[in-house]
Amino acid sequence: MTVDHAPYEPRPMPARAPDKPALRRLVEDAVAGLPALPDDPAGARGPRGVTRSWLLEMKSHQTRRSYWRGLGLWLSYCDWHRVDPLAARLADVKDWIALLDPGSPVTHNARLAAVSSWYTELINNRVHDDNPARLVPRHKRDQESQTRALTHGELLALLGHARGRAETAGTEAALRNLAILEIMATTAVRSGAILHARCGPDGDLGVDRGHRILRYVNKGGHRKTADILGLADVALGNYLAARAAREGKPVAELSGWLFATRTGTPLTSRDLGNLLRDAARGDGLDQPDDVVPHSLRHTVLTLGYEQGVSVEDLADLAGHESVATTLIYVRRSRRRQTTQMLADLTSGTTPETRDEPRHLRLVRDA
Repeated sequence: MTVDHAPYEPRPMPARAPDKPALRRLVEDAVAGLPALPDDPAGARGPRGVTRSWLLEMKSHQTRRSYWRGLGLWLSYCDWHRVDPLAARLADVKDWIALLDPGSPVTHNARLAAVSSWYTELINNRVHDDNPARLVPRHKRDQESQTRALTHGELLALLGHARGRAETAGTEAALRNLAILEIMATTAVRSGAILHARCGPDGDLGVDRGHRILRYVNKGGHRKTADILGLADVALGNYLAARAAREGKPVAELSGWLFATRTGTPLTSRDLGNLLRDAARGDGLDQPDDVVPHSLRHTVLTLGYEQGVSVEDLADLAGHESVATTLIYVRRSRRRQTTQMLADLTSGTTPETRDEPRHLRLVRDA
């Protein structure tokens, strides 16, 4: 966003929702600073009051953050172009979204969803009578993920590089990075679960039936848990032990961000992206810049499907409310499996002449 587009930039909301009193103060201050909106009439609930309620009543803080930014960008446009948001037309919203050029279809749709939801709330509270965003075309979602998924060999090479670095360097940062990669490579959690996790008695680490778990909130605002097993559990234990030794306290008394710098600063999305790219370059992967944090999520779901895990179980692992979302990740592998079956049929290969069952057969790139 440039100053030519609009000078107002909505301040970001914190990654984690504060307690209710702090959240109310945060929302009140933020809404008070929004441009283009008229002040509420004395003693009446106007657009600013409805906007405060709209934000506070959202169940998911991630949705609140996304919708807040979308609304802020829209009102910034209105302020800069002298458009009354309560008299805006369809053409105004189309012009705004075209100037904004959010890039991906998901971001494009999220911005429009924010503005449309806001207008709907105004209408429901009889503050306004029209929703100019409802007819703006949404971008169709890709039917298969465009994020790069790693092959089994590439994933082992990536983890092998991180394991070797943790063993030879032995630094807290190297142990932390390995723990992050091991967890993401076995749980399919999104970056947010890693970046926002806290440690301590009220933190996000726990134990369930003797196994360590990581609690997190998914995109829909639902609380989920991820099981930390195998080498991921070992790596996390080694990292926590190194951090506790540096801080001079037991692991159980650690507090703050779970994955942080030595000064306690939380890692950012950029830090996580750099971690993946550095590991990809270190193990010599082709086109390492294509390896991003979401690649591990795509990889886990793809490899799980190729090993015979049902789509329903993969959807549960990924926290998808619909298997249709999971299919976006595994559609390519499903198509390859089907093509492989047809290739076997045309070549005279039968299940009896193969060493492994068809549904477990790995499909490897040529």
